[in-house]
This record gives sequence, C-alpha cells and structure tokens, in this order.
Amino acid sequence: MAKRYIEEVLATPIEKVLFNLGKGISAVQMELDRNSLATQIMIENTPELKGKGLEATWYQIPEVDFELKISMHIVEKKKGNIREKNIFISPMNASYKNSLNYEVAGSSVLRLRIVPVPPPFNYPEEEG
Repeated sequence: MAKRYIEEVLATPIEKVLFNLGKGISAVQMELDRNSLATQIMIENTPELKGKGLEATWYQIPEVDFELKISMHIVEKKKGNIREKNIFISPMNASYKNSLNYEVAGSSVLRLRIVPVPPPFNYPEEEG
C-alpha cells in the first residue's frame, strides 16, 4: 500500500510538468525585468546618479536546457466508447529509487530546450 501511495504522489501528467516549467521560467524573467526597471527608476529619481549616465543592467534568460530522468507510464481511462490515454512521469531521485527498488538504468530521459523567439506577428498600433 505504501509503495503505491508513493508512486501516486510522485507521478504527474507530463503536460503539467512542462506547463509549470514554462511558467516558472516566465516568472523568473519577469522578476529580472522588474528588478532592472526598479533600478532604472531609482537611478532616474536620484539626482546624484541621474547625471552620471548610469543605466540599469538588464538580464535575459537566452535559453533553458532541461534534462530530467524519469519513469513514464501511461494511464488509460475509458468513458463510454471513448478511450483517453495520459502520460504520467515520475522523477528519478534517491527516495523514488530506494522506496520502489526502481532500477535507474531503465529510466527515460526528458530533454527540453526553451529559447526566445520573436512574436508571431506585429500587433496593430493603437489609434489615438
């Protein structure tokens, strides 16, 4: 029973993992931008600094490489005549390996690269 409970707690739908990864990267970039903007505003509002030609440093996450050793399994649900398959992943860590006697050599690797790209189209200019 405990073995099954641990597996269920650690197992997560793959789309949830990828969504949260993207959301986390976005949140980090927004905080970097907020900090740079706050620094620039502080410089512009401080007479001693404003006249020195100082500018805030802006940081960018140019790309993220992500690699995760995982155990994958597919759960199939049947609703009437419709079958729905979901991929669940569980991260490989010492707790998972020791609790479930899982052989890491049989794990899969999820590799993902996230890179910035230009917007897909130009937004229309506001009429004023």
